[in-house]
Amino acid sequence: MIFQAFLLDINESNCYLVASETTRDAILVDAGDFDSRIHDFIEENNLNLGGVFITHDHYDHTSGLTDLMRQYRVKVWSGSGNAGRTAGRRVVHGHEIAVGEIKGTVLATPGHTFDSLSLTLPGVVFTGDALFSGSVGGTSSSDAARQQIEAIRQHIFTLPADCEIHPGHGPASTIAIERQFNPFFV
Repeated sequence: MIFQAFLLDINESNCYLVASETTRDAILVDAGDFDSRIHDFIEENNLNLGGVFITHDHYDHTSGLTDLMRQYRVKVWSGSGNAGRTAGRRVVHGHEIAVGEIKGTVLATPGHTFDSLSLTLPGVVFTGDALFSGSVGGTSSSDAARQQIEAIRQHIFTLPADCEIHPGHGPASTIAIERQFNPFFV
């Protein structure tokens, strides 16, 4: 599997690209910006970008969609189906998405936003702003906070301990580290 993380200028958000080494099919996770580094990586590695998964519909995760869609013909999956005012496909917990050999499962992780989603691929989970290394995303109420904590416990922390967590902001972590040391869960 080809994996590349991009730290974007817009709120220091993370954008991730995952591709098959065999077919060169690729998916992008979150598109807060579409700068030349992403385009160059796709071109230099002869990748076929076929889809974009949006973890939640905040501008620092969607602002690059318009520019991206001008250059590539991609499917867009999100919890709203209209991320960044870009028509796409609405997905919910349990849906599977696929771009060539790249296949993932959507996990509901609401709380930061009502439609927050995570995406799990073999050995990795992209959590957007639901779960960070050592923290969780902000919520608008105590009910939303409880909903988020419960969703993380049910859907994220049940993944294998060595599964890598790639959040919307900040450094990567693992399920084992967050279950044991994240202050919101201990």
